[in-house]
Amino acid sequence: MEHARGILFIDLDGTLVGPDGVAERVWCALESLREAGVRIALCTGRPGRGIAAEIARRIDPEGLHVVESGAVVMRGAGEVFAAHTIAAEHARLLGELAIRLDVTLEAYTADGRYLVRERDALVRRHEVLLGIPAEVVPWPPAEPVVRLLWVVPEHAWPALQHAASQAMRHVSAHSGRSPKMPGVRFVSMTAPGVSKATGVRTVLDAFQLDRARAAMAGDDLNDLVAFDEVSLVYVPVDGAPEAVARASRVIPSPALGGVADAALELLGRWAPSA
Repeated sequence: MEHARGILFIDLDGTLVGPDGVAERVWCALESLREAGVRIALCTGRPGRGIAAEIARRIDPEGLHVVESGAVVMRGAGEVFAAHTIAAEHARLLGELAIRLDVTLEAYTADGRYLVRERDALVRRHEVLLGIPAEVVPWPPAEPVVRLLWVVPEHAWPALQHAASQAMRHVSAHSGRSPKMPGVRFVSMTAPGVSKATGVRTVLDAFQLDRARAAMAGDDLNDLVAFDEVSLVYVPVDGAPEAVARASRVIPSPALGGVADAALELLGRWAPSA
C-alpha cells in the first residue's frame, strides 16, 4: 500500500451518521484530510454493502475499510481484503437458538450477503437502515458466515443475553446502537478474538502505520477495543459514557458534524503545510 501520513478510522452509526444522515460539513473536511495524504477508513458493524459501501467509496475509494465488526476488511471498491468466518457448528448452534427463542438473528457472509429466516418487522427496519435487502434462506444458513447479529428491543436484551449466554461463549460479542433505530440493541457476534480492533490492526499493517499515526472517531461500547489501537480518540458528546471517558477530545454530535472537527484537527497535526 502507498505511504500515508496517518489514518483516521470512523465509526458510522452515532459518530458519522446521525438521525438525519451525515452533516454536509463533514464531507469537505474529510476530502481535505485525504488530499493531504491521510487515509480515512470506516470502522463499522455494518456490512460492506449498501449505504456503508457508498460512504466508503466517497471518503476513501482507494483505501481499506473495517466492516462486519472487524470480521471483514474491504477495499474502497468493495473487494474483500481479509475475512474471518465463524465456525460452522457455532453458527448452527446460534441459528437454532434463534428459532427456539423466536428472536431476530441475522447472518452475513464475507461477500456481503445479508441472510435472515424471515422478514419480520425488525428486519424490515434494518433493511432501510442498511440500504440493502435481506435474503430469506433456510435457517440456519448453510454457507460460511463472518458475523451473526441479534436485533432486539432494548427491553428484551437482558433476558435474551441470559438465555443465549452458553451459546455465545463460542463467539466474540460486540454491542451497539443506531440513532436511526432508537430503542433497538444490535449485538454482533464474530469469530473468537475478532473485533473492530482486529480490523484496525489489519489496516495499520497494510499501510505500515503504527498507533502514533492512527486516530479513531467512535461513540459506543463496540468501539472501545479499537480505541486501544490508536493514539487519538474522538468521541461525540452524546456518545456512551464509557466512550466519552476514553476521549482525547470530545467532539460535537453527528447532527452537528463533529467528525469534521476531528478531521480538521488531524489536518493541523499531521499535515500542517497542506
